[in-house]
Amino acid sequence: MSLLAAVLLTLTAPLAYAQPVADTKAAAVDQAAAAAQRDYIGRLAETLAAEGSARGLAHAAWLRDWQQALGGTAVTTTSHPQARAWRELALQRAGTDTVVLAMLAGADDPSSAQAVTRWRQLAPGNLVPVLFAGLEPEPLLAAAARTSHAQGHTIEQLRWIVDAVRRSPPAPDTLAQLVPDGVGIDGFAVMHGWAYLATFATPDFATLVEACRAAGQRGADAAEACGNAARVLQGGDTRLQQMVGTGLAGEVATNASDRQRAETARRRLDWQMYELGRLTSGQPDQGLAEHAALLADPALDSEAALNEAQLRRAGIPLDPPAGWQPPPYR
Repeated sequence: MSLLAAVLLTLTAPLAYAQPVADTKAAAVDQAAAAAQRDYIGRLAETLAAEGSARGLAHAAWLRDWQQALGGTAVTTTSHPQARAWRELALQRAGTDTVVLAMLAGADDPSSAQAVTRWRQLAPGNLVPVLFAGLEPEPLLAAAARTSHAQGHTIEQLRWIVDAVRRSPPAPDTLAQLVPDGVGIDGFAVMHGWAYLATFATPDFATLVEACRAAGQRGADAAEACGNAARVLQGGDTRLQQMVGTGLAGEVATNASDRQRAETARRRLDWQMYELGRLTSGQPDQGLAEHAALLADPALDSEAALNEAQLRRAGIPLDPPAGWQPPPYR
């Protein structure tokens, strides 16, 4: 999805915190637009924090860190002091709300580590908080073997963020600076939400993948844990989880039948993402308004469910034709 992907890259690049924005080699962001973006997210952060809900405080904390990064002052992964205070308060008020705990999980912040610990206790079969816990390979595989699902509450987080932006939208002239022509407030809200999810809601898959590549040397228990992790991630609530899961399934396959199942799953996922990109690239707003509208359906509880609903509306089959392979990347 070319426009959405490009905008998300623009939105999320500052959150790498690797060096000042002015020094990055990424595409330069127009200064007027950057200033408008900083002002808006600063106002939204204050509004959400003043409301005082745990979810609002968790969202506000991310916005404060984002505003700091856009200012070009962040040279490390250190969170803004105000963001840390808001996360601490959000954790105090979260109780058993695992959506809040998921919103807190991805920051470099002591409250985030505590949120992950509580999330794991409340959802012991969930692989996602395990991946956020920063475990070494052996305990990670042991924990992964005991999981049954991968639920990052991604769509619940997205709905919350989209609603927050709709409640407190940027002024029309600001919105015009922040999005391309043809993208309205709903499209901006969706981009804002996915920008958050792409940065703070993505757990560490690298340790799991590396451990599973060496599963054969780690013994039968490790191989079984990796096979379970692959199955769990293939049913996860984000496309990235599914991509990692299908890749792992191929890595740990021990016979032709398993390899064929992994290849079939990979082709199906590739087909859906390719067709979705082809479909939305021909729309003025890249399908963002439709994406926002689909969020109103509570039955659509994963990124895959949203994507598949868009494909069905367009009459596109969910499975590829026989023999189809994705075109080479250019």
